[in-house]
Amino acid sequence: MKLIALKIDVDNLSAMERGLPRLQQILTEHACGATFFWSLGVEKNGRFLFPASRLKRIAGSGLLPLKTRFGAKALCRGALWPAPSLMKAAALAKKGLDSFEHALRPLHHDEWQSDIKILATTMTAERLKQAYMLFVRQMNCEPVAFSAKGWQGNKAVYSLEQMMGWRFASDTRGSHPFWPVVNAQTSRCLQLPVTLPMLEELPSHERVELILAQTQKESPWGHVYNAAADFDGIQAADDFIRLLKGWIEQGYQVVALGELYQQLDQALIPYHEVVYQSCTGRYGLLATQGVRYPK
Repeated sequence: MKLIALKIDVDNLSAMERGLPRLQQILTEHACGATFFWSLGVEKNGRFLFPASRLKRIAGSGLLPLKTRFGAKALCRGALWPAPSLMKAAALAKKGLDSFEHALRPLHHDEWQSDIKILATTMTAERLKQAYMLFVRQMNCEPVAFSAKGWQGNKAVYSLEQMMGWRFASDTRGSHPFWPVVNAQTSRCLQLPVTLPMLEELPSHERVELILAQTQKESPWGHVYNAAADFDGIQAADDFIRLLKGWIEQGYQVVALGELYQQLDQALIPYHEVVYQSCTGRYGLLATQGVRYPK
């Protein structure tokens, strides 16, 4: 079975109020599944305007100009305007998406992206538990997985994901599913890394064709594509539709991450070290699938 698992990040009001209704329509029309990863804290993208280059220096951030990527209105939130809470908007948005799979993002995703590398294990555990408890209370379900913001983590994240009881997570970029190893410590929370570039990471005039070229040859492990609801569901919606149609023409089923996980033979999945490497279309170093462990 040829599978592409669809991971959709929902990090701000634009994503929840404008991107999700369009994505729901698109996915329903094309009979596609997806896993929505929600951030339920406050939206503070505007804080990166002080100074204006701040966002560009945070690892994992995209290369698009701030106004192009987020829009002027979104950049005012947390800067010129108060930072809005995302909890109520998320609960309302999820009501129309009950047939899909739902998972967790960091509660304060901007702080996670900038601070997680230096955060102590106890503080990392506290952040994860706080986000989990709020998700369960606000969304009326348990998150099936976790996804780090900006592919940023520390040595504690992967073992904590196992302790939290998640079967899989998607915190890395890579080529196929793997059991993560950090500082010789293994985790049995499977990593389903993002294997394909995002639309926002590629030149607009050829981005669909470049992604479809990578899926032309079938992978025995399937693929994971990462969409951003406030980009793929708004300004890049037409390209996202073309992408889905292209995959369907190539013979793929577009599914949730949980369905891809169910199709895997866990006995065949190798251990790989998590390393930090550069990624086309992103600033800084991202958590990436490294060499097989042991070497």
